[in-house]
Amino acid sequence: MKVSNIFYILGFVSIAVSAVNYLKGKSGGTENAGEEEKRNDGLFTGHWAPTFFILGKIVEDREDKNESLITG
Repeated sequence: MKVSNIFYILGFVSIAVSAVNYLKGKSGGTENAGEEEKRNDGLFTGHWAPTFFILGKIVEDREDKNESLITG
């Protein structure tokens, strides 16, 4: 498996984890500290996805050019 694919998978996983955490923290009644924390964790995790996708694209471009991932 290519390293770029791993970054893309991590991006999609972070979206799924974010959605699950956010929805677990969102209830119809009054909010307690645990629910608010879950919702905030979901929002925080959701910010990881763009980073993983960008890193995946950078690594994919380097793989296509047969360049080293570290030294460029």
